[in-house]
Amino acid sequence: MKALLVGVTTKYDRYDIEYSLDELENLANSLDIEIVGKISQQLDSPNPATYVGKGKIQEILLNIVGSNADMVIFNDELSPAQLRNISDELKIEVLDRSYLILKIFELRAQSRESKLEIKLAKDMYLLPRIQYLREKESRIGGGASTATRGAGETQRELDRRHLMSEINHLRDELIAVKKMKENQIEKRKRNEIPIVALVGYTNAGKSTTMNSILEYTKKNETDETKDVYAKDQLFSTLFTYNRKITYNKVNFMLVDTIGFVSKLPHNLVNSFYNTLQEIKNADFIIHVVDTSTNYLNQQINVVMEVLHSIGASHIPQIFLLNKWDKTISEYIDTPGYKSIRYSNKTKQNIDLLLNTILEEISPSFISARLLIPYNKGDLANLIEEKCQISKRNYESNGTYYEVEIPKKIYPLLSEYDLDTLVS
Repeated sequence: MKALLVGVTTKYDRYDIEYSLDELENLANSLDIEIVGKISQQLDSPNPATYVGKGKIQEILLNIVGSNADMVIFNDELSPAQLRNISDELKIEVLDRSYLILKIFELRAQSRESKLEIKLAKDMYLLPRIQYLREKESRIGGGASTATRGAGETQRELDRRHLMSEINHLRDELIAVKKMKENQIEKRKRNEIPIVALVGYTNAGKSTTMNSILEYTKKNETDETKDVYAKDQLFSTLFTYNRKITYNKVNFMLVDTIGFVSKLPHNLVNSFYNTLQEIKNADFIIHVVDTSTNYLNQQINVVMEVLHSIGASHIPQIFLLNKWDKTISEYIDTPGYKSIRYSNKTKQNIDLLLNTILEEISPSFISARLLIPYNKGDLANLIEEKCQISKRNYESNGTYYEVEIPKKIYPLLSEYDLDTLVS
């Protein structure tokens, strides 16, 4: 299949349009779609009716004829109205970035959990667009269409009811999966095994890094130390792999997580909340970055934004500057964070990486005097559960604590540290 790519750039964009369209091309290539042209337009904001301006629609029509394109893929998520209007204008199959990513995730999913998460995200996306997209389901990446033509509005309502029923069923199943995952996390906490999470942009080398660590540390082949799936492609794994690592007689759980990408569909982020919980519960984060890309800063920003959105930005973090053997820059700025130059190919600094992990996960506490306002009950509960309390007084303006705070949660409480406020 052949496709044209179309993107809009505004003065508020944080991503270079050339980079964004190149990434969209890589996403399309993952579904064996050949890109035959790229078109972009600078606007104050995307046209609410047709995404691009009317003149640009005519340019797209000419390019469709000239390139024999089978479809047009837009670089942002289109509203139902935009999708309908553009389709009426172009008379050709129209897709958007969100739908493309959902199809890739659907093809990559292997575990029951990831299949449920992706199905829910896709159904949520389809619901307001059901009239247009239900009949397109069989066109890309397999999958049978469930749409039927016939009774007009009545049939559309039947489709919507069916989809809503499916969404509710998927949510119920994922609630059960979430409870099971929470039980697993609680078991790890009771066993006091530190959790180290690998995060990064898709295809940055997280899974390969996990395999390198396994190879470097394992002594005996067991099910617990089997390699994880790693391949040079976008979203090669959509499941969190957990492996117990023993290094210098210290045990920790290493978790390989889903890769990120810019403009990740909102429904997909919500659906993968359970998977992302693995990151939120980590004691230490290894942020794997691909130093061979021209867009390293953009990719770092995407990952940092996701970490912030799931409430994990306070967790101690190190930048693992992967693919250093073919880096394009000898200097990479990681303000406020330690970094290690690293290569999975040469195993450069793998011992330094492991020793750094051990330093970070070793028990470490910060002594503090806290005054927690009574309307911050969530923080008081956190102190009661996680901190070693030596003194507790109920004052007129809040609860006074003298505590030993685990290093990783101190950032959540630092603004209530009386010693910090005094200094």
